[in-house]
Amino acid sequence: MSVEQGVLDALADEYYIPDENLAFESFYMDTKRRTSREWKEDAGKMAREAIGRLRPAVVIALDDNCQEYVVRRMNTSGCAFVFAGVNRDPEEYGIITNRENPGGNITGALERERFPESLAFMRRIVPGIKRLAIISDASPTGAPVVQRIKALAPTHGVTVVDSLETDDFTAWKDFVTKIQTRADALAVVVYHTVKDDNGTHVPADKVLAWTTSHSKLPDMGFWPWAVSQGLLCSDAISGYDQGYYVGTITSYILGGQSPGDFPVSAPRTGQPCINQARADELGLAIPAHLTKTAKLFPAMTARSPVSSPPD
Repeated sequence: MSVEQGVLDALADEYYIPDENLAFESFYMDTKRRTSREWKEDAGKMAREAIGRLRPAVVIALDDNCQEYVVRRMNTSGCAFVFAGVNRDPEEYGIITNRENPGGNITGALERERFPESLAFMRRIVPGIKRLAIISDASPTGAPVVQRIKALAPTHGVTVVDSLETDDFTAWKDFVTKIQTRADALAVVVYHTVKDDNGTHVPADKVLAWTTSHSKLPDMGFWPWAVSQGLLCSDAISGYDQGYYVGTITSYILGGQSPGDFPVSAPRTGQPCINQARADELGLAIPAHLTKTAKLFPAMTARSPVSSPPD
């Protein structure tokens, strides 16, 4: 996991080494695959109980569901929290009121998709994109990303011709099929909470495998793993850089500083990514200068032999 590696590297750079002078434990809530309210409540309770049992000096809290079901419920506990991977505004969770001077026991890093940069990057491969469609699952991660893209698109010369946020795989397929002649490009946000007609979770790689197999539109994502799995390109959010940022803050808190001394920030470093196999499939030539600066993925891993084939 790139975020965790960034955290560990930042801690090591400040001489905090797991199993030497630092105990480092992870708890996985699994709320992208198991999406019911009941499970989120149970997972949050288990996480809070683990925190109470371990009594850590700092908790690094990843993703929006963790803020809702853990940090929000413990924001008066006195435990130090550093959040990351948060797509909604943290004020919505009631965990901070002032980003410049958080005060208290909570700070962290926002995760903000690099839409203008990703659009500009895609236009270097596919010039002339004017019409954009957006699709996402209906998770807490996806909704604010879709909203921000819609708000930004007009200022970057793009019309959002249609968008869909859904956890219904049939509706997902219908949208991708119908949008083919109406858009010049497709933005795929997240696709991790999608279910089939029986209510069974559809693995994320199967969702993306179906999407890329049935769409001829150039597609952009916002994370390196999405391009690795098969989307054409992104000027991606660097999970590693975000992890390194919050890991550095964590090391300072371990050294005695208060979480509230650190303003909430959004690391701005991007990672240009291109999926060469997707470009070949779409008949697109990647300019030579981009291949020298971008991270190239040679295959669409969502459609690899170990992944479920698209229906």
